[in-house]
Amino acid sequence: MTSRNLRIAAGLAAVAALTLTACGGGGGGTKEKADKAAPTAAAPTSPAAATAEPVVPTPENPCDGALKVEVRAAKSPVGHALLVATNTSDKICFVDGFPYLRFDQDQATVAPVEESATQDRIGVRPGKAAYAAVLTTAADGSGGKGRDVTRLSVTFQAPDRRKLDPLPGAPARPALPGGKLHVDDKVRTTYWLYDEAGAQEWVGPAAKPAM
Repeated sequence: MTSRNLRIAAGLAAVAALTLTACGGGGGGTKEKADKAAPTAAAPTSPAAATAEPVVPTPENPCDGALKVEVRAAKSPVGHALLVATNTSDKICFVDGFPYLRFDQDQATVAPVEESATQDRIGVRPGKAAYAAVLTTAADGSGGKGRDVTRLSVTFQAPDRRKLDPLPGAPARPALPGGKLHVDDKVRTTYWLYDEAGAQEWVGPAAKPAM
């Protein structure tokens, strides 16, 4: 072979080697470079992670005192009043069990109507209310002559109902309708309920008499 032919053969071999390298024939060099050059996509943010969870009140801070308590006189049936706890915050608040009620200087709290108990916590949305009906006097007179009371303190129950502990802090002291209520020895309160009518059913004429 002449020297000219040798030079041509060497040139063709060099071109072939360059072609194999450019096409990735040597183990994916071009693909690896492309993979390294590709931008890395950011991890998507889940909707749940971006949404703030409702603030669940703790025993020490039940919605920063956002539950406004008031006592309303009931036209029917006679001998009872309605306790209303309205959520004045922009968060969901919870009430548990039954309200702890004390009249005037009483040390003992008013006993609950156990049949009205619910298993669930009562979640009160902003602007909404929870209700508890208070049987102030027995319709059949079995509670004695009773007495007039002028003050009421209302304390919320802690979430753990087994302990029956009140939430710490100062109780609510709502004004009484007309400045006073007449209560007798059969005074009772229902558990907190979602609706006014449901609470009143437990202290109406068809309700089970308090023992």
